[in-house]
Parts: sequence; structure tokens; C-alpha cells
Amino acid sequence: MTPSSTAVAASVTPFPMKRKIAAILAADVAGYSRLVAENEEATLTQLAAAREVFDGLVAQVGGRIFNTAGDSVMVEFDSAVEALRAAVEIQEALKAGNLGIEPRRRLEFRMGLTIGDVVERDGDLLGDGVNIAARLEGLAPAGGICVARSVQEAVSNKLAVSFRELGPRHVKNIPQPVFAYLVEPAGSEAPLAVEPIVARRAVFDLDVPRRREPAREKDPRPGFLGRLVRSLAISAGVLALIFLAVPALKIARTSLEGWQQPAAPSSGPSAPESPAAEPQAGETPPANESGGPAGAAPAAPDKPPARAEKPAAPRPPKAERPKPAPKPEPAKPEPPKEAARPERPADPAAAYAAMAREGFIADPRTLAEYYHNARFLEARNDRAGALASYGHAAAQAGDYIDVHFRYASLLRAMRGAGAVRAAYAALLKTSPSLAAEIVLALSFEGDERRSKLEALAAAHPDAPLIDNLLADALLDAQGGGPTLTDRRLAFSATERFLDAAGSGELNGRFVDRAFLDAWQDAARRRRGEIERFFSSGNMRPSVAFTRIPSGWLARLTLPEPASAISVRLGEGGQFTSTGFSSTLDAKTGKPLPHLEFELPASTPRVTLYLLYQDRSGREAGPFPLAFDPGAATVDSGRAALERFPESWVSFPPDMPGVLSFAGLVSNRCALSKAAIGFGDEPPRRPLPLPPCDPTGAAALPSATTLVSLPADTDVVQVQLVYADGTPSEVRTFKRPRETDP
Repeated sequence: MTPSSTAVAASVTPFPMKRKIAAILAADVAGYSRLVAENEEATLTQLAAAREVFDGLVAQVGGRIFNTAGDSVMVEFDSAVEALRAAVEIQEALKAGNLGIEPRRRLEFRMGLTIGDVVERDGDLLGDGVNIAARLEGLAPAGGICVARSVQEAVSNKLAVSFRELGPRHVKNIPQPVFAYLVEPAGSEAPLAVEPIVARRAVFDLDVPRRREPAREKDPRPGFLGRLVRSLAISAGVLALIFLAVPALKIARTSLEGWQQPAAPSSGPSAPESPAAEPQAGETPPANESGGPAGAAPAAPDKPPARAEKPAAPRPPKAERPKPAPKPEPAKPEPPKEAARPERPADPAAAYAAMAREGFIADPRTLAEYYHNARFLEARNDRAGALASYGHAAAQAGDYIDVHFRYASLLRAMRGAGAVRAAYAALLKTSPSLAAEIVLALSFEGDERRSKLEALAAAHPDAPLIDNLLADALLDAQGGGPTLTDRRLAFSATERFLDAAGSGELNGRFVDRAFLDAWQDAARRRRGEIERFFSSGNMRPSVAFTRIPSGWLARLTLPEPASAISVRLGEGGQFTSTGFSSTLDAKTGKPLPHLEFELPASTPRVTLYLLYQDRSGREAGPFPLAFDPGAATVDSGRAALERFPESWVSFPPDMPGVLSFAGLVSNRCALSKAAIGFGDEPPRRPLPLPPCDPTGAAALPSATTLVSLPADTDVVQVQLVYADGTPSEVRTFKRPRETDP
């Protein structure tokens, strides 16, 4: 191996393998290349808007986007339920956004989802789970979701979706077939268009030969003679038809005239001169001798009689044709009776759950029926119809919060936040409820939303629904993110909501229990995030004391930026501000408070109380901070010795045979002993340290701080033992030598 290759090999180290099971969602835009080729600027604008929706919904359920490339997105989820819920919500939101766009220009995602073993490297994920998700995405239609069997089994009976089995599919670079399903939202009727299995396999298995149909031989074109013969044959056929048609028409006319002739009189008694009586309605006309109906001509004999030479007698007048009997008038059908309405449970939640498999209800009357129709129409992308049904449901909803939430969400998406405020201001006049007040507060943004929710929480202290929403608003604080106080308040509010939900107290506030389940899942994630934040470091203020000639200098360390700081000495008295510097805070534009303050040298052992205001003006504290002069002397002395080891000993330039250890004497309260060694000998000789005086530890006592050096000593070794018995490392100090001029 060459030196260069050795260096390269030495510089390459295997990355740490971290394996885990995760739900992986792969998505990309169907027909993206065509859309870009037709209108690049419009397509990129659509993609940016779609990604904003996509990324926001992924973040809401705790997903992590770990890879993107152009129009494709790869997302990791901890839960298959959350992954599929996010995928369905994303597709529904994108479909709603596509309503005003012509079908050819719509931007639609294909999605594939699986659960699998993956390897994490530098934030990216690798492995079969990622590859299979990408292949399943290729099996999905535009706007559809294709999942593996593992996902279908994991989410069964947990989400309001159904699955259509595609069976085992052979996909590229995956040795075993992947059993796939298409996701169909609950209540859907039209199945998604899917390419046949054979067609899909031909796309991925490029080495499969394609079958070709044999080319058909063309008929030879006839020449001039052939065309002449064909024309003559056609002409002869037309003449033959005319020749045969003329006699046939004559025979038909003769037969018709004969049928209209009256019957000939018989040789018996004279026939009555009056025409035959008209049969009554419902009677059968009498038969003549030949068996035909009365008035019909007799049957012709086998041979026609000889024609008479005498002139034909004048034709008698034609008998009147019998009139048909009048048809009885049909009875008018009775109007259909109204179908009996199915009996549904009185509880709206139970009634809504019972309608899960039903389609559109033609004559809705109850809250559950209107709500069911709204969800059904929304799944069909009929947003106008869904909005109307939601409006009827909201008028009957009372404190069922999920009805109001979905109505306000769709109304906001279609008409803006102003429409939500107007609708709920009107609704509160006709159907006042706490849920409507909550939704009205949520129609505002930022700090205004938080202040309105805080006012509602103060007016309704026992309302866990407000606690859950207020926790979200506190963590969404503007201007630098949430403060520690915001996080603590959000944690307490989340705990109250989860306790109420776990006890069943909130079941009567949701028509769709899946909505409550989603809120609980989000609240558990929020609680975990806050716990991880506070466990990641010290989130309480701290103080360090340093001895100075005038007394003590206290240096504060805060876990977050503060706009004002004040302290109090002891249990009583007023808090005193630490003052402000001339430097301005870049975020607030206000002067920064001082983080240092002084204490007199005579300050006894006491507790200090610290109070500060965070960026939002909320007060944090008071936090107790202990001050012990003895412990502070030890701590500050040790900190000084460890920070400045070069100050332990020195070689005075005007005293060549002497070593000074004044630095150790100044911080003697932090030491139990100090030892020195001359030359190469280890540090075994003790240095004389005077006793500690906490009231004047930094002052040098009258005792000596000098030690004589043996002749020709170039270096000394020094080791300390601190007051708690911890030894320091051995440090070597070299005697400086004068240089020649």
C-alpha cells in the first residue's frame, strides 16, 4: 500500500451504527418534470406552498424530515398511526388547495409508507425501510398513499381509513415481493386508479423482454378491371331489387283492398241489410265461416274461379272499420311512503360512530348526521357542501369542541380568519358556549391569542380544554421563543389536561373520539419535549462569590436572558435592583441588567433571594441562593488556584536564592497543605501555610512567604492538597536565567 493510500485509509473511520425501527414516509410530486417544463415559475411557486403545508403537518405530529431532493421528501415518524394520519391530512389539505386549479396543472404527491429497520448516520436514514418506502411511493397513484402490510396491520381499527389490497408486488432492487395496500379514506366509493401488476412490474424490471404483435399483411389493391366488375355487380343487384319489389307492392295493395271488402251473402236466408253490430268493449268479434273475424274476406280456394264475362257489379259501399275498445285509464300510483329513519343512539358520539360505514345522509336532522355529512363531503373535496353541513352542526354543537374546531378550520382555509371571527361572534349571540368562545380566541394570532386564552383560563379555572390550547400558545411565544416561565406554565397546563382526559372527564366534549385521541397524543409529545428540555441542563440561576479587598463580588448566571434583576439579603426587606449597563439588548432594545453585585466583607452566613424578569416581562423567582463566607472563601480560593497555576510560586528577580509562595498564602483557606521538591526530587517538603482567616483571607499575614533555594536549583516541583482532600497535579516551575547582553 502506498503512503498516500495509507493516509487515506487511516483518515476513514467507520461511522457509528445506530439502528432503530421507524415509520418511513416517502413522497414526491406526480409528473413534476412535465409541470416544470410547461411552466417552471408557477410550478416552483406551487411546490413551495405545498411544502409549507407538508412540513407544517409533519411537524404537528412529531415527524422529522431527514432528506429532500427537488420534489421528493423523506420523513421519519416514531408511530405508524401518526405517520398515516399525517399522510392522509397532507393529501386532504393539498386536494383542497388544488380545487381552483385546472386538473392538468395540479401538483399532487404520491406517497409510500412502511415500517422497517433503518440505520441513522449524521441525521440521515439508510436501509431497507427507506428503500421500500420509496418503491411503495412508485406504486401509488397521484394524490394517493400506498402502504406495506406492516403499516396496515399496525393502524387497523385506529384510523378512519380503509385499505384496498394490491397483493404482493415485485419492485426494483428488493429481492422479496412487497405486500402492498392502497389507502382509501373512510366513506370513499370510487376506488383509486391503479396500474395492473404486470404493467408495474415491466416498469421496474427493465430486463423483461416486451412482446410484439406480428405485423398484419395488407390486402392487395384491386386494379381497373376489378373495380369495373365490382361496379357492374352492384348495379345488377340494385336492378334485381327493383324488379322484385314492384310485384310485391302490387300484391300487398290487392290484399289490403280485399281485407276491406264486406263478406259475400250466403245462399240461405237473406242477410240483414244493416252492418254488423259493433262489438262492445272487452268482447271478441264473431267469427265467420272461414274462421276469420266477422267482416273479413273468406279464405281463398286452392284454384281461382273462372273470370265472368259480364261486367262487374257496382262495388258496394265499404263497411266501417270497427272502432277499438277504449283502454281503461291506469290507476294513479300512490305517492311513495317516506322510508323509516333508522333508529340511532341519542348520544351524538355513539350515533356518529354508528354511521362510520354509511354514505351521504339525504335528510340530516341531528348533530351527528350533519357532522357525518360534513366529514363525508370534505373527504370528497366538496368544501362548499362540507362548510354548509359544518355550519348546521356548529349551531347544534354546544360544547362539542371538535365540531367547532373542524368548522373553523375549513372556514379559515376558505375565507380567512376574519370570516371565523364574524361567524363565531354571531354564533355566540344565538348559541353561546365555552367551546365557541375558545374557537373565537383561537382565530387571533401570536401574543393576542395567548392573552385571550389566558383571560378565558382565568374566568374558567376548571376547564382542561383551555389548558391544552393555552399550553400550545405558551410554547408558540413570539420574540425569541418561549421563556422558562412559559415552559413551566405549559407543562402544568398539559398535566391538567392529560389528567382530565385520562379520567374520562372530557369524553362528553367530543363527538368524534378520534379527535380527543389526537389531542392526547399531541399533549404527551409536548410534555415529553418540555421534560427533555429541563433535564438537558441546569435551568436555575446560580451565583459565584469572589473575595475582593472591599468584601465579596457576586457573579450571577441566569438560564435565560433577563430584562431586570433584583436581589434581597435575608428573609425580609425589599428587593434591590442590580442596575443596568450602557449596552442595549439586541432583541428588546432595552439596557442589559448587571449580572454582578457586591457584598460587604462583614456579611454573615445568609440566604440571598434573586428575582428577575424574562423577555416577555414575566417575573421569575424568587430563587434562594446560599451565601456562606467560609465555603465561599474555599471555593473562590480553589477556583483562583486552578485558574491561575502560574501564581502558586515565583522567583523574585532581586532575590536570586529565594522562592516566594505568596500566591498559595493568599488562597490558604482553600488548602489543607502544600509540598515542594527541589530539582528532580518529588514534592515532599511541606510549605509553611498560616491558618485560614475567612474575614481577611486575601491579606498576607505577618508570617513569612519565602523559602530558600539550594545552590544550583534550576526547577522546583509543587503539589497541593485542597481543603476537601483532593490532590492537584504536580506542576514544575523553572527558574529564569539572565541572558547575556
